Amino acid sequence: MSAPEDPREGGRGGWEPQGWRSEWQQPTQPEQQQPTQAGWRQEPDGRWVQVGGEGVQQSSGKATASLVLGIIGLVLCPFICSVLALVFGYQGRNEIDQSGGRLGNRGNATAGIVLGWIGVGFCVLFLLLIVIGVLAGDSGSSSSPPAGAPA
Repeated sequence: MSAPEDPREGGRGGWEPQGWRSEWQQPTQPEQQQPTQAGWRQEPDGRWVQVGGEGVQQSSGKATASLVLGIIGLVLCPFICSVLALVFGYQGRNEIDQSGGRLGNRGNATAGIVLGWIGVGFCVLFLLLIVIGVLAGDSGSSSSPPAGAPA
C-alpha cells in the first residue's frame, strides 16, 4: 500500500486535521453560520438570508404610494397624480421583484399602474374632446358680417 499523493505535486485531495479528504467529498457536518449583527447570515451556497423575521413580508412603500396616487388621479388631479402613479408603480414592482421575497404588495403596484394608465387615458380623451370642440366651433363662424347687418 502506498502513501497518499501530496497535493503540491498535482494530486487530488488534501490534508485536513481529520485526515485526507477528496475534493469531491462534502463535510459530514454542516458548518454553523453565525448571524451578523444586522440579522443576516450567509448560506453555504453564497446567498444571504435574513435571520429572525422569515415568513414576514414587508410592504413596499412605493407600491402603496402608487395605488393611492392612482385613486387620487381618477378623482382629483388626473394628469399629475396618474403619471406619478405610473412612476411609483413601475419602481415599486421592480423593487419587489429584486427583493427576493422580502417585500410584498406587488398587487398594489400593479393596481396603481392600471389606475395610472386609466387616468392618463381620461386626460388624453378630455384634451382630444377640447380640440374637437374648438375646431368645430371655429368652422361654424365666418369672418364677414351678414349682408343685411349694419356696418
